Amino acid sequence: LNRMMRLTTTRFAFAATVLLLLAHNDRTCDGFSPLSVRHGRTTTTTTTTSAATTSADDHDHDIRLNPLVASVKVSKTVEIFSLVKQMEAEGTKVTSLCVGEPDFLPPQAVLDATMEAIQTGDTRYTAVTGTAPLRQAIVDDLKRRKGLDYAPTDVVVGNGAKQCVYQGVLAVCGPGDGVIVPAPYWPSYPEMVALAGADPLILETNADDGFLIT
Repeated sequence: LNRMMRLTTTRFAFAATVLLLLAHNDRTCDGFSPLSVRHGRTTTTTTTTSAATTSADDHDHDIRLNPLVASVKVSKTVEIFSLVKQMEAEGTKVTSLCVGEPDFLPPQAVLDATMEAIQTGDTRYTAVTGTAPLRQAIVDDLKRRKGLDYAPTDVVVGNGAKQCVYQGVLAVCGPGDGVIVPAPYWPSYPEMVALAGADPLILETNADDGFLIT
C-alpha cells in the first residue's frame, strides 16, 4: 500500500510538473491542453494542432506560487554553499563552514554496512516510520546514553533534523500561533515556522546559560 501511494504521488507530481512546464512554455501536444493560471485562478485553454487558431490571450500565462512559498526568504546557507561549489569547480581551494557536514568519510563500519545492504538487495521501501531494527537501536541508544525510556512505536526516523523539525512545526502550529525560536538558530527554522503560517519569535540566548531558554 505504501509503495502504491508513493508511486501515485510521484506520478501526480510528474504530471503536474509537465502541465506547468507546457503552460509556461506555451507548448502543446496532440489532444492535450496545458494549464493556464491567470490572476489567481486556474483555467484550461483549448488547443489544436493549427497554429492559426492561437489567440493572444493563450500566451497570457501567469504562473503564481502559493503566497506562503513566495514569502519565504532565500536560505543564506544555500546561497553560500552554492558559491562554495562554484568556486571549487573553478579550481579554488575553499574551507567551507556553511553546512553541517564533516570533512571526512563515515566510519568504516558504516561504509561496510551500506555496501552490504546494496549488494544483498536491501534497497526497497521501508515502513514510513523507519525499519524496526533501526527504531529499536535508537530506543536502546537513548536508554544507554540518556536514561530515557521509549518504545520503538514512539520513534519516527526522518531524513534529517530539518525534515523532522518542519514536520513537527507543521503538525502543531498554524496561523495565529507564535513559535519561540532560540537564537542562535539554523537559518531555516524561522522560515519553517512561516511556512506553517505561524509567526517566529526570536529569543536571544547566551553561552553562560548553555544557550538554553531560562
